[in-house]
Amino acid sequence: MKDFSNEKVGKEYSKFKNMLFIGLFFYVLAVAIICWGYFKGDTEGESLHEIIINNPVEKKKGYIDVVDELYNFAYYKGDPSEFYFALDKDYFYVIKMNKSKVNQFKNASEENPIRITGITKKVPSDIKKLAIEYYNEGVDKDKQLKVSDFDSWFGAVYIDLEAQDLNNADIAYVIAGLVMIFGFAFTVAGGLAVRRFKKKVERLEPEERQKIDKEMNDPEAFYYKNAHTYLTKNYIVNFMSTFEAIPYKEVIWVYKFELRQNGIKSQQSIQVMTKDGKNHTIATLTALTKKANDVFNEILETVAERSTNALIGYTKENREKVKEKIVKPEKKKK
Repeated sequence: MKDFSNEKVGKEYSKFKNMLFIGLFFYVLAVAIICWGYFKGDTEGESLHEIIINNPVEKKKGYIDVVDELYNFAYYKGDPSEFYFALDKDYFYVIKMNKSKVNQFKNASEENPIRITGITKKVPSDIKKLAIEYYNEGVDKDKQLKVSDFDSWFGAVYIDLEAQDLNNADIAYVIAGLVMIFGFAFTVAGGLAVRRFKKKVERLEPEERQKIDKEMNDPEAFYYKNAHTYLTKNYIVNFMSTFEAIPYKEVIWVYKFELRQNGIKSQQSIQVMTKDGKNHTIATLTALTKKANDVFNEILETVAERSTNALIGYTKENREKVKEKIVKPEKKKK
């Protein structure tokens, strides 16, 4: 941060800039994942014939190059999909598909094969029986099959054209989407934080910036790392959510705010109100250890001591009195 020589200011400013860079990194990572999914994505899988021979298991992506119309032989009541025999150049297979799509295979031939893709599933025993019965109706008695012959003739798995599958590309796109959401969140948060930090600094006159910088570099000033707060001779300089330099003379109320869950104190913070009526959180304590509590109390006591014009403590009386201390800004003339 060129406006200040104090290294803590630069580090705190870099913290917000890093959020922006992390967001941009997530965007680049998302693009890389999408590219990986595009080039590695398995769009059609393996031929059903190879699956049946090598590893007839469920949930694999497979395809058949159909060369003839489909032959319906079974269905389940209430299920829009039906079971069919499908033929490539050499073998019969079992497939399951929505009956509304059957007509698109009427013109399939060896010269004009139509590729169908789906997910493998084990053939149920009742479907095997119906398939064998249907097949036997069209062949001579001496060539008829038994149910026990099904796997060797038609395969232990069939292709379900309606089943959904997440292949490499699909998984990559889902992951990339999540990464992009993180990237968007970090980019927006980081960008707004950097802009806000700069605006807060730019609102200070050059002379005041020099004064604050000089006081932060003074050996008597103390920086509370966990609170992201400097207490100098004349200022509370806080970097918790942005850059804030609050003169003690502007503080009209100092109090401790406690957050409780189920009656148990889970967090406490130091709040200061300035003459314009705005509240500022200058320190938050989440670790309820003795060391952390001692530091918290030290900050509270120091700020209370140096804010000579301020009301101290959260009481009903102070809540009423502070209204009298608020100075409303003058309305600008049109």
